[in-house]
Amino acid sequence: MVVCTMTKKQLIRIGSIAAAALAAVLIIIFAVSNSVTASADSSKKPIYRVERGDNRVALTFDCAWSADGIDDILTSLNELGARATFFVTGEFCDEHSDTVRKISTAGHSVQNGSDKNSHIAGMNVNDLIADTNEAAKKIKSITGTAPLFYRAPYGDFDDKSLTTLEGMGYTVVQWSCDSNDLEDPDTDSVKRRILDKTESGSVLLFHNDAAVTPAALPQIITELKRKGFELVKLDDLVFTSNFFIDENGTQIYQPVVSAALPIVYSDENAALDSAFEKLRQNLTLQQIYDLSSVGRVGLVDDIKEFLNADEQYAMREATYEELMDCYMVLVYAAENYGAGGAYTEPEYEEIPQIAAPAPEYDEPVPAPEDEVVLEDEYKK
Repeated sequence: MVVCTMTKKQLIRIGSIAAAALAAVLIIIFAVSNSVTASADSSKKPIYRVERGDNRVALTFDCAWSADGIDDILTSLNELGARATFFVTGEFCDEHSDTVRKISTAGHSVQNGSDKNSHIAGMNVNDLIADTNEAAKKIKSITGTAPLFYRAPYGDFDDKSLTTLEGMGYTVVQWSCDSNDLEDPDTDSVKRRILDKTESGSVLLFHNDAAVTPAALPQIITELKRKGFELVKLDDLVFTSNFFIDENGTQIYQPVVSAALPIVYSDENAALDSAFEKLRQNLTLQQIYDLSSVGRVGLVDDIKEFLNADEQYAMREATYEELMDCYMVLVYAAENYGAGGAYTEPEYEEIPQIAAPAPEYDEPVPAPEDEVVLEDEYKK
């Protein structure tokens, strides 16, 4: 096992880890496409939403036909500080390559929406692979980046198609909040439909060529941001490893935790450092996110079962700034090295502890129950 020791400052400087390119996977799978079979489980699910506690949500746009509305959409995204993901078809790339390039240059994510916008449920496996690869080739030729995500046109898929796409290295993402912008021309209805259903980890669906979308989008983004949501690309919402997808299509982070990974949360307070490592070892990522909204006393009360007395004292006595510094490192470490593992006491036996000061009493301190003290000793 390789053990990496990193200080708090080093961890904060590093930033997010980029997703690995999957072009090699596409080439390999194409070469062995005849061996791909319908071996999927009967209950396979794409990702509809992501379980997160940090109020990130993903704006997504399906682009299959005209490029109408995209200039207005990009203007709103830029002015309001939002990022989005555009699922484009290969045919859209053929007709609107300059628009696709403009989307990518503006800092948004361009992903695979198939080549010909066909229903993929029941499609021959080799045909699906060829169609998907053709769209990916066109996207990469325009943006310089191979797509990582796939959206099934019309939301139509089956177990065989999901298994094939996953075997090609794609993460299949649908949506949890449908704006219904193609069918409903009323701006207020589209806005209300999104605002009422959006929660942390939601994936929001729009269409660039819906007449109502350019008008509704600025109002939706403004209101979502007012509620505390951060609008990000799918690349910054979806977990790329250590997860499972439940029966509702919710992606849930479930890492494999490495044992005794040394991470420095506080280089001045050993008991506080020990306490935060125990948080990483004992809490899930979702619970760690939730800590940001819990007061200090409530936090200690909730987790004191696996903190010793010195660690509880260190957390209660730490300043707000100290706790926030440690918390920032905790979130980074949990996201990148894992969380929710089993704590074992021997890992921490050698860590020096900070003892709480002895309490002052006006009256003599009672002796422990297992000691016998003569009453006269209290009078001395």
